[in-house]
Amino acid sequence: MANCYRWDGNTLWLQVKVHAGARAFSLGPVLGDALRVNLRAPAREGRATEELLKRLAEEFAVRPAAVQLVRGAFQSRKLVRIMAPGRLPSALQPPPPAGCQRR
Repeated sequence: MANCYRWDGNTLWLQVKVHAGARAFSLGPVLGDALRVNLRAPAREGRATEELLKRLAEEFAVRPAAVQLVRGAFQSRKLVRIMAPGRLPSALQPPPPAGCQRR
């Protein structure tokens, strides 16, 4: 499965590759060791990073304060820490076993 994230207790460490200035927000797919995240905000004055943290809080069902940027404030590759996520987005969930259908 994806090696773009790891668990440390109830804390999720997530490596993302941000594509700022996209037409629409989207999560995924996982590309190598990072989750691709398309953001509408431009990569200027920290706007893309601000949108990233807000969107990740929504996607992982946590308060915005539970999502922290650890590394990469002004880079497209970022490391984010998410405290006690309420859910995992489908982009990070493993595919169903062969012969099974996801409901």
